[in-house]
Amino acid sequence: MDPPPPRTQLASSPLAPPPTHVAGLSINQPGGGGRGGAKAGPCCGAAMAQAEVPRCRRVGILGYGQLGQFLAGQLLARGPPLGLALAFVWVRGEGRLEGLPPALRLPDLRLLPQTEVDLVVEVAHPCVAQEHGEDILAHADFMLGSPTVLADPVVEQRLRGAAAQGGHTLYVPRGALWGCEDIARMDRAGTLAALKVTMTKAPQSFHLEGWLQERLVAAGGTRTVLYEGPLRPLCPLAPNNVNTMAAAAVAAPHLGFDGVQACLVADPSVPDWHIVEVEVTSVGDKGRALSVTSIRRNPAAPGAVTGSATRHAFWSSLLACHGHGGCVQLC
Repeated sequence: MDPPPPRTQLASSPLAPPPTHVAGLSINQPGGGGRGGAKAGPCCGAAMAQAEVPRCRRVGILGYGQLGQFLAGQLLARGPPLGLALAFVWVRGEGRLEGLPPALRLPDLRLLPQTEVDLVVEVAHPCVAQEHGEDILAHADFMLGSPTVLADPVVEQRLRGAAAQGGHTLYVPRGALWGCEDIARMDRAGTLAALKVTMTKAPQSFHLEGWLQERLVAAGGTRTVLYEGPLRPLCPLAPNNVNTMAAAAVAAPHLGFDGVQACLVADPSVPDWHIVEVEVTSVGDKGRALSVTSIRRNPAAPGAVTGSATRHAFWSSLLACHGHGGCVQLC
């Protein structure tokens, strides 16, 4: 993703859990889709036996870092047979778009309504959704690649309201969160008692804010637990680094950003790995409880914010974005 500026579905908040259809976060399977859940087929010149060729589902990308470039490349190379087409790419500030034809470069987000886009995918920074999310949801479905923005309850309420009013869907990709379907099922059943996510990365892979950045510098290259506690206060301090944790809060709305526990570790001994440990604990029965711990070791280039396997997880999430209208979906 793009580095953060000087300032700054899974979805959850301290708001009461929304109706089942929204908070249930029905898990979509990868596959192309059009608005209203209609199945998309080959398009954009691909041969079809049917008399009428369906319109491509047009996808816009916000951000052109490692993840944005990967998704744009996938859409150009693999999208048409799946019923998908790259509509545009937009970047913040003076970001550059080398290698993209001028027709695919959107210079100003105010031009978005003219693009006839169906799905907008944000892989830049939480401030993009904070500043433009409502306008986007007035015109298209929105896949929120920076769900840390939902830690702000006011922003979450605004985005939920915009999705409902516009009849569009706010999607949250699972990213590097392993086992999110089981977490969501347990949350719906009322059997999820506790959820903790620990993320370990090399110091150079962190883009932190405020006192947390000061603590990273003070660590002096030694393994350090930078933060341990409720997730909500961590999100604005590490907006690009803890989206997997935010996805967990969305998958478990009854715990949410205040109930999900977060642990962030800087470890120079893993320069090219991102390690995510998820600890799930069920409601106890006669003093005993189910517990499951998963550890995901994701290869990553030195200094990268996003691990290599997470790029493909985002692509699968994009393929799962079928329009349901007016709700929040985990994909």
